[in-house]
Amino acid sequence: MDVSVRPRPPAARSSPVLRVVATARLLLHEEVESGRVARLSDALRRDGVLRNPPVVALMPDDRAAVLDGANRVTALVALGIRHAVVHVVDYARPEIVLSTWRHYVRDRGGLRRRAAEVGEVRALRVDEIASGKADLASGAAAALVMDTGGAALLGDRGGVAAVPLLSRLVALYRGRDEIYRVEGGDLEALHAEYGPGTLVVFPPFSKDELVRLAAGAGRVPTGITRHLIPGRALRLNTPLDWLGAPADEARKQEELDATVQRRWLAHGVRYYGEPTFLFDE
Repeated sequence: MDVSVRPRPPAARSSPVLRVVATARLLLHEEVESGRVARLSDALRRDGVLRNPPVVALMPDDRAAVLDGANRVTALVALGIRHAVVHVVDYARPEIVLSTWRHYVRDRGGLRRRAAEVGEVRALRVDEIASGKADLASGAAAALVMDTGGAALLGDRGGVAAVPLLSRLVALYRGRDEIYRVEGGDLEALHAEYGPGTLVVFPPFSKDELVRLAAGAGRVPTGITRHLIPGRALRLNTPLDWLGAPADEARKQEELDATVQRRWLAHGVRYYGEPTFLFDE
């Protein structure tokens, strides 16, 4: 089955493309966080609205790969909601950037040594860490685990082939130690900001690999992939009783389009072009 990402012609206008899609057709590329799903389910029941549409890329077989919003989609499914409003993006656009977080783990010590439990490990001295990062970036390794005493390079392949090893690695510390998602920073700076810990660096993924994962090639652990999506649609506040109603997608799409158009005409939509910090998550 062809699951590659193909560029599509640019949209006629710059407003976000919002679509009503059956939740059964939304495919996840990452594992979900059970605690967060439970909290989201409670919030959905309490508030009665889906605040932020999941972001998806359409696939050739009429399904959609969820780029951001795996926990929201899972919560909707758990509540028996048949449809979701999603923000559809052209995933081939270069402005949509896929990267990976790093995990800084406030472990109790020994994570680097314990990494040997999950697969083949090559021990690195501190002065060899740069070459280890190069191997990871080139697809010749699955992960790099490092602390002030040295580093461990895991596996010999990145990308989709690395996913089973990554799941075993993250399972060593998830739920046991405090985890911070970080973009970069050296160990000294992270130590000063968060306290003693271990840095876990993950391999890069391509967009086509992510779509393959959603189509059934596996799921990466939660909190690894990261998307920068210009013009993300937020605070749409779609009623859950409407999403769960038995009307078909075409009828709901017409109603959604009409509602969004009214909000545009009433100046009820605002665009912020600058990067933003949110303190209410």
